[in-house]
Amino acid sequence: MSGFSVFAESLFERRRIAHVIVGLVTLLLLPGLPVSLTPADIESYDLASPELDASRVIQDEFTGNGVIVGYIFTVTDSNLVQDTTGPLDPNTMAPYAGLAAGIKSPDGGILNLTVLQELDRKAQIVKEHDTANHHGPLVSDITGTPVDGVLSLPDNFRSFMNNETLLTQPSKEADGIFIVDVPPKTNWTDCGDLECLTFDDPNITQGHIDMAAHRMANHSAGAFLRWLSNDRAFIHDSDSPVIGPVNGTLDGEEWVDAEWMPGRWSAGSAWLLIQFDREKMLANGWTFSWSDAELDWGFAVSGLGFEADPPSLTTDICLDRIDSGEDPCSTEWLYLDLERLIRNEDQLTSTLLIGESPNVEVNRELLSSAWLIVLMAAAIMVLLWFSLRRWSDVGIVGIGLVLSLVWMQGSIGLLILFGERTGFEVIERSQFSNLLPILILALGIDDSLHALHRYKEERRRGGTSEVAAMISLKRVGRAIMLTSLTTVAAFMANMFSGIPALRSFGLEAALGVMAAFMLTGLWVPLLRLDFDRWLRARGRLESEPTDLIRLVPQSWLASTARTSGAWAPAVVLLTVLVTAIATPAMMNL
Repeated sequence: MSGFSVFAESLFERRRIAHVIVGLVTLLLLPGLPVSLTPADIESYDLASPELDASRVIQDEFTGNGVIVGYIFTVTDSNLVQDTTGPLDPNTMAPYAGLAAGIKSPDGGILNLTVLQELDRKAQIVKEHDTANHHGPLVSDITGTPVDGVLSLPDNFRSFMNNETLLTQPSKEADGIFIVDVPPKTNWTDCGDLECLTFDDPNITQGHIDMAAHRMANHSAGAFLRWLSNDRAFIHDSDSPVIGPVNGTLDGEEWVDAEWMPGRWSAGSAWLLIQFDREKMLANGWTFSWSDAELDWGFAVSGLGFEADPPSLTTDICLDRIDSGEDPCSTEWLYLDLERLIRNEDQLTSTLLIGESPNVEVNRELLSSAWLIVLMAAAIMVLLWFSLRRWSDVGIVGIGLVLSLVWMQGSIGLLILFGERTGFEVIERSQFSNLLPILILALGIDDSLHALHRYKEERRRGGTSEVAAMISLKRVGRAIMLTSLTTVAAFMANMFSGIPALRSFGLEAALGVMAAFMLTGLWVPLLRLDFDRWLRARGRLESEPTDLIRLVPQSWLASTARTSGAWAPAVVLLTVLVTAIATPAMMNL
């Protein structure tokens, strides 16, 4: 390692040049910061598999395939609702009653007439939205009726009660070499004592809804029931005109172990499905990839955190962005904006988007945790002071840590730009990258503490600042170099992974470790030396105290070392036992 000693001496003699180089490199890397700090797409792991490759080909080459987004409507508990003039808190939803338990209030639950009319108004908001022209066709699996992009429970009732469905119309099917007529499975022409009204008739009653729901449940091979939450059940009600299966199970189109009694179908929740035509959306300024979208701010302060406050993006806005050379709009904001608009109609039901905006949620959580970063920084500063007992030391270490992060993120950003310009991408940002700052902070703190404590130790022994810095560089710097190189080698092993995001994580971590080594392991002692020289020139440099108790008294450390040596066999035995217990658990991870 004589070569490292020569390097350390050269660096020591040219430390002013080193300071200038650190400043210049920092400035050169600053343009990469905004690129690397752009939130990563939570789904951008670029997993390598034939199935995913086929999916990408389908999405790229056959853009006409649709994207289905789901919203769930759940009846609310009237006792929890204080104000029905705006969006309801999700906590107002009626508690889950249990499997096949049904809903007793309101009558029918989500199949209540007034509730269905509210759901119909919500569906109408989607049908009248700016993006309605970009919807793709859907076909109801209950009634066989085609719809233009928006499929809701009220639409199924409307089609059925208009006699426009396969359930109420005769059809034909093959019987050998013949085509035979098949009578309708049910009808909406004979409603017993009731008049068969349409869904939009002002005279419609809950009895009409009960009867229509029962006929669709009995004759759609379970499709109607699948539109309801699994607390669905036929609830006994002696006043209902419908006779149905109480406490029964559906086997195909036959009810087993059911007691046929007056009542109605009820459930707590139902769906609204929207199909967006991928090709139309892409052609009108939208993108389904978070990483390809324009970075929009869509959050509002809520206490110590943030909540989603989606921007109201329109097709015109998105097309204007494309014309201006900007990136397209993210559909994740569109889905949340639709949820916000739908929730304005919340009165008897609460609306929730089903898992279609993961990147927004992750970034909201990151923003909401920002105050924890402030607490972490404060805790680090306090602990550094207890260890080093000089605020100038704390400041120097802080500068080294900040510059380490800047170097790492800046170099990552420049590599991303290089890949975009040349087509040779070596960085594939993912959520793994969020782990890097904590890793580099931990390594940087360790490196700087080792270097500065050795510097202080040499000064306490009577050495000058120059001698202390040289010894710290040669001896501690060599040890830090070895540990850094082995850490880099361990992370670079990820380069053999078949997952691009893991390969990228290995390279990003290696860049961060080397940045921490150069700045906190080598440059921080030089900065400490020059600052002490500046203090000495002004007569303000104090000697290092010898009687300070730092984080851990030296007597404790000495006692621990003596005890460990005296009980070495027991320590080894305990280590073996813990390893034996932990190994099977590790193998099951």
